[in-house]
Parts: sequence; structure tokens; C-alpha cells
Amino acid sequence: MLKQNIKIKSILILSFLILTLFNFKINQSSEALKLYNANIVLDVDWDLKETESPIVPRDEVKELNLVIKFRIDTDEFIGKGAFIGYAGTALAMNKITVVESPPWCHAVLERNLVPTNVTEYEEAKVKLFLTLDETAPAYGNGYIKIKASCEDLGLIKGFEGIFILTFSPSYLPIIKLNLPQINTKRINPNENAVFPIEIENVANARTNVLLDIEDIPEGWDATVSEVVILEEEVGSKATAYLYVVPPNQFGYHYEDVTIKIKITPVQAENPNEIGKPLYASFMVQNRGFSSIGIEQILFIGIIVIIVLIIIFYITRSRLKLKKKA
Repeated sequence: MLKQNIKIKSILILSFLILTLFNFKINQSSEALKLYNANIVLDVDWDLKETESPIVPRDEVKELNLVIKFRIDTDEFIGKGAFIGYAGTALAMNKITVVESPPWCHAVLERNLVPTNVTEYEEAKVKLFLTLDETAPAYGNGYIKIKASCEDLGLIKGFEGIFILTFSPSYLPIIKLNLPQINTKRINPNENAVFPIEIENVANARTNVLLDIEDIPEGWDATVSEVVILEEEVGSKATAYLYVVPPNQFGYHYEDVTIKIKITPVQAENPNEIGKPLYASFMVQNRGFSSIGIEQILFIGIIVIIVLIIIFYITRSRLKLKKKA
């Protein structure tokens, strides 16, 4: 019984010594790890001047030059040795991807893998192409999230990070015209021609639409709504009206005239942002007989006759009075 107790105590003491030694080794390894440092660091940079000017939606492909900056940070002991083992003998395959952008923005990288030499500091370039839809908000906040990563190189720890590129869309002054009642009308000389002009906003901001008559044929008269306002939402509509009055000279009319309208979009909040004007032509066919001249002559004739009758009776009355005297 005594021998068995001694044996158990011996086993417990030996186990304690093994655990103590194991813990000591772990602590030594932890301290050694604290002395070990070798890390890849990536940075994605671009020229801020390239994004200073707003990007024109739909009509512009913006080309940006991204600079991939590669470096390795190490300690002066184990990490430095790990770096020396790889320096000049391997390539780091840096992966660049676009991970997020607004739905109206399309960002495409020239390539996704950008190799660099394994040195203390290295640079490589890659192009980023941006195109914007017409729904991009004018002078709103645009952004692109770019992920840069590099896998471990042996004992050198890899990298993964997100970089945000910001930009601004410009105003896109585009409108679309619709003529619900076409652009040709036949009238008689006593009628007016009315043309509704439906205007739709395809721009990316609230827009004032200015309308001007380019030319009016001699003897005719025409007016048009001077301005209509289109709300910011793409597809918002407003209707302007063109009124055309034909000449009313006496006689038969058989005339075809064309009236040209200039339609110009302007950003509502900034009148200096003016888009390219659109032009719409309207034809009016004046057919029929105008009797307005005869009515005027008859009216004047009746007045003249009445005046002559009055003068006749006054003169006659005076003559009768002279004879009696």
C-alpha cells in the first residue's frame, strides 16, 4: 500500500514538472513571436485633380490612373531575415477589385492582378474607367470602394484593405419632346391653331425649359409658353402650348407657313448650366375665305350713310327756315 502511494505521488510530481516545462516553452515562443514582424502594406492612390471636375453622365468615359504602392514593414531580426529571403526572387501578385459603387456608376479596372517586385518599396499603375448613367444626381456624392489585397509570402504576412475614391457627376441637360397632336394643322382664316408640346425630363436635376419663337411669317401672329418646369425625377413631364393666329385680310386664303420653336434646358438651381437647345417646327395650313374685311366695310358704310342722312335733314331744315323768313 505504501509503495502504491509513493508511485502515485511520483507520477503527480512528474506531470507537474512536464506541465511547467510546457508552459515555459509556450511563453518563450510567445515572446519570440512578439519579436517577429514582417508585413505587406498596400496603398491605393490617385491624382485628386483628376476627380476635381465633375464627370459628365452618359457622354464621358473618365479614365483615372490608380497607383498601387507596395511596401514591406519588418523588424530588424527575424522579420528582416524573412524579407531578405524573398527580396528580388519573387513577385507579389496584388489583387485590385471594385467592391461597391452607386447603381448609376459603372467602374471597370484595366486589370485585377497588379504584380510588383518584392522590395522594401515598389509602385505599379492600373487604369480605372468610369461611366455614369443619366440618373446620376447632378453634383451629388459619388464614390467607389476599391479592395486591395495580397496573399502571404511565406513568413511575410499578407494584406487586405478598402480604399474609397470620391467624385461628382455634372449636370446632364437633356430633354425629350412629344407632340400629342402632331405638328401640322389645317385651319380657316377665322380660327387659331393650338399645338401642345409635351416635354420630358431626361436630365439629372430640376430643369427649367425655355421656349422661344425663332421666326414668325409676315401677317401672322404666334405666342408660346415662355418657360415650363420639370422636376428632378427622370421622366417628369410638363406641357407647353404654341398658339398661331393667321392673317385676317379680306379674300380667299391658301397659305402654308412653318413656325420654328427653340427649346432650351437650363438647370433650375444654376441658370449658367445651359444645355444644347432642341428645335421643333410646326406647319399651319390656312384655307378658306375671310369675310372680316367686308363686315368692316359694311359697318363703316352704314355709319357714313347715317351721317349723310343726318346732314341731309339738317341742311333741309335750315333751307325751310330761310324760305319762311
